[in-house]
Formats: sequence, C-alpha cells, structure tokens
Amino acid sequence: MIRSILNVAEREWQWLRLEPKYIVLVIVAPILFVIALGTMYSPKKVLHVPIAIVDQDHSRLSRELTRGILASETYSFGGYAGSAEEFPAWVANDRAHVFFVFPKGLERTLMSRQSARVQVLIDNSNYLAGSAEAGSASAILATFSVGAELHVIEAVNGVPKDSALPRAVPFDIGTRMWFNPAFNANYLNFMVAGLAYVAVQLAGLLVAIRAGESEYSGSRAPYLHEVTKSAWAALLGKLLPYFCIAFLVSVTVVHLPHWFFGAPLADNDLSFWLVLAWFVGMLVTLGFGLSCLIRDSLYATEICAILTLPNFLASGYTWPIFAMPKAMRILAYGLPMNSGAFMLRKITLMGGTLADCGNQLAGLTAWSILAFVLAWRGTRQILKAGTEGTVTDA
Repeated sequence: MIRSILNVAEREWQWLRLEPKYIVLVIVAPILFVIALGTMYSPKKVLHVPIAIVDQDHSRLSRELTRGILASETYSFGGYAGSAEEFPAWVANDRAHVFFVFPKGLERTLMSRQSARVQVLIDNSNYLAGSAEAGSASAILATFSVGAELHVIEAVNGVPKDSALPRAVPFDIGTRMWFNPAFNANYLNFMVAGLAYVAVQLAGLLVAIRAGESEYSGSRAPYLHEVTKSAWAALLGKLLPYFCIAFLVSVTVVHLPHWFFGAPLADNDLSFWLVLAWFVGMLVTLGFGLSCLIRDSLYATEICAILTLPNFLASGYTWPIFAMPKAMRILAYGLPMNSGAFMLRKITLMGGTLADCGNQLAGLTAWSILAFVLAWRGTRQILKAGTEGTVTDA
C-alpha cells in the first residue's frame, strides 16, 4: 500500500517537473498576490487625495487657508478652479475629488465678526474615499479657522493675540456630497458595482476560453478550415455567439443591483451601451485569443483567474487608486478590467459620457488591440493547422 502510494506520488512529481507552469501558478501567484495586496494598502490610510481650490476672495485669509489645507498629508494639489460648477468635470477627468470653495468677501465677513461659510464639495461615489475626505476637510477647517482668523486679526488690526482670541469666529463649513443620489453613504452604491464588473469580466473571458483549444481536436466537425478559408470570417464567426451570450449576461449582471436593491444606475445614454458592448467584445476576443495560442483550456482559465482577482483588488472599490503607491497606481490603470469598469462607473453613477473618459478610452483601446492581435494570430494558426493536417481526431 505504502509503496503504491509512493509510486503514484513519484509519478505525479515527474509530471509536475515536466509542467513547471503549474508550479509557478501554485507557488509564485499566491506570493505575488500577498505582496501586491500589502503594497496597495501600505499607506494605511487614504492619502494624497487630489483637490482643487476655488478662491473667489483672493485675500490673505484665503491664501492662508489654502496653505493650511495643503499642509495636510491627506490632500495633494490638483489646481485652481474657476467655480464650484466645474466640480463634476474635474471629477470625471480624475483631476480632483474635493473642491474647497472660498466665497467672495470671506475675510471681510469674518473681520466683521460674522460667520462665513467655506463650501466643501466631495466626490462620494466611493464611500471609503468620500468618508476620509469629509473627515479630513472638517478637521482641517475646524482647527485652522480660528487660528487663521486670529492671524489675520492680529496682522490687519494690530491686535495682540490675547485680545484677538475672543473676536475670532469659526468658519461655517458647508459639506456637499456628490454622486451619491440616495444621500445615504452606503457601500451598495459602489462596492456591489465593483463585484458586478468582476462577474462581467469572468463571463467575457471564460465563455470563449475553450473556443480555440477545442479546434485542435476532433470535437468539432467539420473542421474550421473546411467551413471557410477566410480568416476574417472564421474570427468573426467564432466570436459572435460568445459575444451575444456574454453581452446578455453582462447587461443582466450590471442591472441586478439596480433592479433588486435600488442602487443608482444611469443607462439612458448611448455611451453606456457602446462602452458595455466594447468592453465585453474585448474580453471575449481576449479569452478566445488566449485559448487559441495556449491550446490548454485549464491553463488558460487559470490565467484568466489570475487576471481577474487583482483587477478587483486594484479597481479602486476596495481602496482608492489615487491613495495607492505610484507603482500600484500604474498597475491598477493597466489591468484589463479597470479601463472598462472605470468608464461604466463614470457613466452609470456619475452621469458622464464618453467625453469624460479620455484616459480610460486609451486603456480600453490598448487592451482591445492586444486582444485582437492574439485572436487574429490564433485564428490563422487554427486554419493553418487544419490545412496541414496537424489537428487530431478525438
């Protein structure tokens, strides 16, 4: 019994030595996964949130406030904006996620011992980031307001600090949360959407993962080269049924949180349907291309799983991308799911259009080109193998 067990174990070990790719997947992938996950969360809290300043007062106090806000490690300076109305466009273009609005007459109002309002606009489409941004803004302004005013009263009026303190009036902080239609700041508005896009990616990649590999066996009759000699016809014919299946599944998955749980969803614009179809088409093409070239559906499936898992972790749904270390931000923006998921998130949650998705358009275009090259090469390889008689009967 023991010898039999050892013989089987030795046989499997010999097989593993001949298939080092599986050893790499089993050993290297978990190690890289933990390292990547740890690196993403290494800042320990949300830092370097890009902000914009709307300074309509242009006073010494507003400049002091700007310096005080930027002294916080929570924020990084994204630029000066002309008005609060620009906020949605800045968020859509990833230029800023918080606006600080200093109204005209801010210093004069405070000098007359009246409360003045500083408006804070916050992108709350990501609850984790939005909560950190709101807390930091309130803490910074509440702490800095009296101190900043004291400084101005002392400097402008020549009043000693002890006499100026009773005259200090704190700011009235007005916080407005954007892109959270229910105003309930819950995880449903963005976390469930993130999980839905993982399902979309899995459907798109896996539905065609055997479409190429199976052409090398006798499971298909007649063979592909006997049906058509055109690589274009073969490629489009292979992709069409898988695209239809994946697209219908994806439409259902994306709408389920809205239908059953009331999650916000804006799908009336043509941009939504164009991006979803494009995204699904890229995924199906990529899955088919991998299947053709690898010729091993199990191994191709494992590669898709490796692509999918870090996609969600680096998608910004579990940790804001702008708060990740720079190397991880580059990785996050380069992963296949994120370009399409970011675009759909902007369109469905923020009410944006294709015009608001410049960086993501570039990412999805790059992945689409790569997917097409793999699928085209794989299709020609299948046709060539058929004409040379290198496909095998089952």
